[in-house]
Amino acid sequence: MLLQKTLHMNQSLEECKSRLASIQSYRRQFLMVTKATVTSSKTVDFSFRGPFGFEAHTVLLAADTDSPEQFAFESTGGNIDLMGLVEFTAIRPNCTEVTLAVHYDIKNKLFAWLDRKFRFVDAFLNSELRSIRSHFEGIAAPVAERATMIPAFQTATA
Repeated sequence: MLLQKTLHMNQSLEECKSRLASIQSYRRQFLMVTKATVTSSKTVDFSFRGPFGFEAHTVLLAADTDSPEQFAFESTGGNIDLMGLVEFTAIRPNCTEVTLAVHYDIKNKLFAWLDRKFRFVDAFLNSELRSIRSHFEGIAAPVAERATMIPAFQTATA
């Protein structure tokens, strides 16, 4: 099945690429990921759990691309085959569009059928992308610009 997701990040293109490339900085933000361990500079041991007792496991390998604005990956082993592309496009100086395209195939026929019926991998991907985006939005906002927690206690201006 093919999934494509697009999100906008409030960082420059280079900052966005470097932050998303270092999975160690945000792997705790993943809600349903049970394992995301970088085993080498181009390899990630990756597992997540879904509904109905489904637990995906695979090793993701970085693949070479012609463009420096793209990261490609594919999987080896495990119970789910993945291949994907992450593309970065600068919209404005501090706004980057990130497009993620993933093609996956669940090897277990029962779980593959359940996913076609209930789209739980799509729900997983949406949830994790929201979590990553909110994490980086919180990091990117300077402390002085954050909204106050209780606006009623702000000093009134004359």
